Amino acid sequence: MASPPRRGAASQTRDRLLDAAETLFASEGFGAVTTRAILRAAGQRNESALHYHFGGRQGLIEALHERRMDQLAGHRGAFIEKLLARKGPFSVQDLAEIQVQSIASLAGSDEGFHAYLQGIADLVCSPEGEFEALLDRYDRAPELEARQRLAASFTDLPFPLLRQRFNLGRRFILMAMVQWLRRHGHFRGKAGKAFLADLPRLLEALLQAPTDAA
Repeated sequence: MASPPRRGAASQTRDRLLDAAETLFASEGFGAVTTRAILRAAGQRNESALHYHFGGRQGLIEALHERRMDQLAGHRGAFIEKLLARKGPFSVQDLAEIQVQSIASLAGSDEGFHAYLQGIADLVCSPEGEFEALLDRYDRAPELEARQRLAASFTDLPFPLLRQRFNLGRRFILMAMVQWLRRHGHFRGKAGKAFLADLPRLLEALLQAPTDAA
């Protein structure tokens, strides 16, 4: 009879650690938050709790990414499947709108995702490619298929340049959304909707920009 409560308590402790880390990362950034600060914010006196649940600070960060990336994939999955079911081609804007609107919707309905989105800005600015590695790690098959179909339509653009532009576009869009969120706190209203609608157009313009003939 004692086992279920213990499992429940362990799950609650794990969630409290994730929630506390998420909030701290939003305000201070991933690099500035210590393990001790996370434990204190989660109300944990046992310093081994974080290591027990996650194996260490990096394991906690990976669990946090997995939680939110799974949430995002679940939210946009049906929209991407519908896009892939089209008989005709679809545009960069079509796919980007799904990504942008899914992020905005979750940021507006889930305080935890709202905090996570602000915290991830550290990775967007990382020069080591950590941001791209994170997104690639949690890609789902429908998202990969959609990007591959789009890439095949850019016949005049060398793939390395297309990938570089695409990665720059993802960084730009996410950082722009984070900055807007930090300034306004939400994406509601005419200004917010116009801002979100413009992001897919900017990504398409970036990918379709002419190359240097030299």
